[in-house]
Amino acid sequence: MKSLILLLLSSTFVLVAQEKTTNVKSKWIIGIGANFIDNTSTKDNQYFNSTNRWNYTPSVSKLSLERILSEQFSIECALGINSISADKMQNGGSIKEDQKYLGADLNGKFYFGKALYKCPAIDPFIVAGFGINKVGEITNRTPNYGFGLNLWFNPSFGLRLQTVGKYGIIQNTLMNNHIQHSAELVLKF
Repeated sequence: MKSLILLLLSSTFVLVAQEKTTNVKSKWIIGIGANFIDNTSTKDNQYFNSTNRWNYTPSVSKLSLERILSEQFSIECALGINSISADKMQNGGSIKEDQKYLGADLNGKFYFGKALYKCPAIDPFIVAGFGINKVGEITNRTPNYGFGLNLWFNPSFGLRLQTVGKYGIIQNTLMNNHIQHSAELVLKF
């Protein structure tokens, strides 16, 4: 059922993106996708060992809304849900039971691709902002820093890949410092 809903949403994005034929400049980007959290806190440099280290929920787990301010700057609000697994390493150790994760972020983005090359289909950016994360009964605030890339299949429909490091203000908690990777289908309108 979840796969059917995701397929339906993806098809809707494609149809809306193909029907957009006006020359009006887009002001918004909406995204829907998945997020993956690395909360291992180890120094073994296995950042992309997704099998043993990344936490994820096998469904739509990230929504974002981005306001385009100029060709280079935008502001994004994002919401992510996830499950922090007792089967995976958490902060260099283990936890007794799975925990629910909820994260809300307000980030600024700086798009720098047009200054480097003239390929509108590839749009890299850097991210900086703030977030609030809740795991179980624990809430923590984080400054966020990261980078990402929009791959545009046409001028208004694409794929966003993004990695954000979140650094907890309160350090002695389950979700103090962690990395959130995400992949989203995005629609510019």
